[in-house]
Amino acid sequence: MSNAEIFKFSSLKLPERGQVYLFNKLNRFLPLVLVTLVLLLSSCSERSEYGKASDYEKLGANTTETEGGTDTTAPTISSVSPTDNSIYNSPATTIVVTFSETISTSSITTNTSDTTCSGSFQLSSNNFTTCVKMSAIPSASDNITTFTATPAENLSNGTTFKLRITTSAKDTSSNSLVTVYTTNGFTTSPSGSGTIQGTVRYDNNTAAENVSVSFAKSGTTVDDVSTDASGDYSQDNLILGTYNLTYTKSNFNDANMSSFLATDNQTITANVTLLANTCSAGTVSGKITDAVSGNVVSDVSLSVRSGLNVTSGNTTGITDISANNGTYTLSSMSTDGYTVQVSKDGYITSFFNVNVCGNLTNKDKTISQNLSSGSMRIVLHWGNLTNNVIHILDSHLTGPDNASGRFHIYWNASAYYGVGNWEAVDNYYYCTDNYTSTGCTTEEASDNVSLDRDDYNGPPGTETITISKVRSGTYRYSVQDYSDRGLTSPDNLSKSGTTVTVYFNNTATTYNVPNDNGSLWTLFTFDNSSGFNSINQLSDHSNYDTIQ
Repeated sequence: MSNAEIFKFSSLKLPERGQVYLFNKLNRFLPLVLVTLVLLLSSCSERSEYGKASDYEKLGANTTETEGGTDTTAPTISSVSPTDNSIYNSPATTIVVTFSETISTSSITTNTSDTTCSGSFQLSSNNFTTCVKMSAIPSASDNITTFTATPAENLSNGTTFKLRITTSAKDTSSNSLVTVYTTNGFTTSPSGSGTIQGTVRYDNNTAAENVSVSFAKSGTTVDDVSTDASGDYSQDNLILGTYNLTYTKSNFNDANMSSFLATDNQTITANVTLLANTCSAGTVSGKITDAVSGNVVSDVSLSVRSGLNVTSGNTTGITDISANNGTYTLSSMSTDGYTVQVSKDGYITSFFNVNVCGNLTNKDKTISQNLSSGSMRIVLHWGNLTNNVIHILDSHLTGPDNASGRFHIYWNASAYYGVGNWEAVDNYYYCTDNYTSTGCTTEEASDNVSLDRDDYNGPPGTETITISKVRSGTYRYSVQDYSDRGLTSPDNLSKSGTTVTVYFNNTATTYNVPNDNGSLWTLFTFDNSSGFNSINQLSDHSNYDTIQ
């Protein structure tokens, strides 16, 4: 060692006693520090930029489905348009399908060159023997979850179409639909034209003149008319389909009604009450009863839609369930016209309209139990007529009998004494072999028609006729204002707001009395071959026995 090196070594400063102790202590803990560091590094290897793997999975990653984190969940159909069992206004039609997740666009194909049912997106009117030719491959939107296709030509009128999505449809991870998806179908509006007419009245039952009435189809206004001095309006040559009618007048709330023209040359009566803009919100209450027995019906579900005669689409959220005594209450309803849906298992779903201007009571509704195939039920209901007169309405049905050709069924009471007091000597007449133009003289038993419910004590009233088996031949249904029979051109019936609901094939159809004078309202004829033929006319008629 050189002198310089000896000097350098000797000049080094030795650690003090405390420093030596600290150095030795750190040496003892160094292994523990190294082990902790290794564990931390291992933990970091399980983290993503979002945190631990378990946290990442909570954020929606598919790391648990397979070891590599691949999506293995099969897509489903969230919605389709047109919706099942709906009436779609032809000719403009687009078909829209929305999936539950992002879909591979290459998997959504359809037939664009012919009517062969090919591709994953198929539309057919004959259970997929052939398929509607599309104008192009369905286009994607909404983050590639929604696909829209347009037929190459207008769809046929009055035809039911079903949509089928096959298992060839896949998401972006190549997961296919589990099963083929097929809709119940939608029906295009039929061909032809018809007339929508009606009367607009104020809340006090007087005629509303100069009310603007617009007719919109598929969201486009096609015609406008105004009411005359009697509050009447009419628009003919309307292409068949669903119309939204809007009634407008200054200082009054707009009214909206849905009307559907189903058959060529059909005439629909759409009556509306116009509510002043000073009307207040209110509560609607009433009672639900069985159309045949008259007994109260509990556990009936009621839901509300905005607009009159609106039987599908979104509801307002206002609901109730009838109590043990059949009563219901619909609260917090703003001033407007509404359609109330009434439904219960074992009963045919039906609807009724209400116009809210303050509280409404006694808005009673009858419902019918499900009918067997080939059966029909007709329910007449009326409220308070004008001038506080106790009015009696009677239902009349004529039709084919099994023995002699025709029958006439109606109520016939032999004695009347005092206001609202009847002595019911005969329950009802079912006349067959003695049914002539001069009337009916003998009551006979019926094998398939019955007058189930009759009301002869004044308003409100309900009458029900049931045909247990519809025969071949023509049926004809009428309503007579018994209290005004024999008068010349009475108008009480036209102002009564009387309705008739017909239940057939478990579907309810409601008729509204037209604005005209007369004591006899002839509603419709029916036969199995051509269905319902709406007459909907008022006339004078004095003798109840001779109603045809």
